Amino acid sequence: MGCLAEVLGSFSDVNFKCKKENQKYLIEFILFFSNYDLKSLAELLEVNLLFLSQVVSGKYYLNEDRALKLLKWFLIFIGE
Repeated sequence: MGCLAEVLGSFSDVNFKCKKENQKYLIEFILFFSNYDLKSLAELLEVNLLFLSQVVSGKYYLNEDRALKLLKWFLIFIGE
């Protein structure tokens, strides 16, 4: 949960995109605690499945628009 606290702390940071490792943590959290798989999450974020798997592995990162979309889906998920 330490990683989650770090991610939540970055919400107020204007440069969310720059904290690229946080994208990985959000994706892992959503996948672990929800019924979504990587394919369905890729569809929600409107990104290629292979690309999203590379984001999870830390090789690539979402652009600012997709990162904000990920953040919105995360907030929706924890709000349920």
